[in-house]
Amino acid sequence: MTAASETTQASRHPATMTHAEAVERARAMADDVRARAGEAEALRRMPEATIQGFVDAGLVRLLTPRAFGGHELAFDAFADATIEIARADGSSGWCFSFLNVHSWLLATFPVGAQEDVWRKNPDARLANVNVPAGQAARVDGGYRLSGDWPWASGIQHCDWAMLAGLVPAEGGAAGGPPEVRLFLIPREDWEVRDTWRVTGQRGTGSHNVVVKDRLVPQHRTASMAELSGGQSPGGAFHANPTYRLPFIAALAPSLIATIVGASQGAYQRWRAATRDRCTMYSREQVASLSHQQIRLAEISAEIDAAELMLRRSLDTLRPGGPLSMEQRVRIRRDYAYSAVLCVRAVERIYNASGGGANYESNPIQRDWRDVHAMAAHAGINFDAAAENFGRMELGLPLNPRDPLA
Repeated sequence: MTAASETTQASRHPATMTHAEAVERARAMADDVRARAGEAEALRRMPEATIQGFVDAGLVRLLTPRAFGGHELAFDAFADATIEIARADGSSGWCFSFLNVHSWLLATFPVGAQEDVWRKNPDARLANVNVPAGQAARVDGGYRLSGDWPWASGIQHCDWAMLAGLVPAEGGAAGGPPEVRLFLIPREDWEVRDTWRVTGQRGTGSHNVVVKDRLVPQHRTASMAELSGGQSPGGAFHANPTYRLPFIAALAPSLIATIVGASQGAYQRWRAATRDRCTMYSREQVASLSHQQIRLAEISAEIDAAELMLRRSLDTLRPGGPLSMEQRVRIRRDYAYSAVLCVRAVERIYNASGGGANYESNPIQRDWRDVHAMAAHAGINFDAAAENFGRMELGLPLNPRDPLA
């Protein structure tokens, strides 16, 4: 442990937030988040007041290690707080979840990288893109990195970014395939390219981030292969086994908790509207129609099933890493199918809401757009997850082309 590490560990042990406190603080922010949802869409990013509210409430440190001023809570607490925010607005829940899970990701980096970020600011805002859209060359002391990364959610309110890039094998093509690494980059070393003109998740500000020939010190990089296997440098430094979880097993709950929360919010808004609706011509109360009651029961059951699958996965994560390959494949299937169930439920909600759901003033159309957009994330693609689950169940080797297995 470095001298800086010892100073950091000794000086930052604030009273940590409990699970219940995290959920209550997130719930207390819901009205403000909901009120700014339209503004977020217009801006194509989170309003600064929303992000600052998360910071002021201490809610960006949920998964940050205690050694660096964080609360070091379990993933259950993080997921529950995310659900509260996402019920109010899907895009806000997405950015909230990423601010926290990206702190978990930084905690898996070498401790020097963690010190660079958190020694000055324990509330540092972190972005991450795992698409290896960068090219890195080895140089003395580190790498020189260039690239243009899409889908950098929340990049305009972030201080640092962790970006994936390809490093040629030693000896060139004869040395084998390139290595995928994550590179930690400070705000002054990137540019934002305005690309986020989309149908769903408009408020996430997922613009492109561009890096042009910047030096990245060796201690600010991490091997994706090590992170995927739960064998990270940070995992060896922190005692909590949460930081030894495999990469995709830990990052995917940030996606699913947001999708589940947004789906629950859509259901609650639709249920409230249904109580007051009447049919156009006969003026019957829509709530009195048996087919509407049955549809409501089916939709609520699908969303409940999605949440239960998420919670079973969180039960698997609670002891920390490492995880067996069987556990990794099973929870990845569960994450992906949770998203399938939520898309199905929100599609039914939209179709059952009548023509009024098409108006921009109706939040259900935003829920419909956001849930579809979130569920399209490659990390929770059901076909890939289901193929490997099926192969495992049938005694076949996993698909070697799947980097997330």
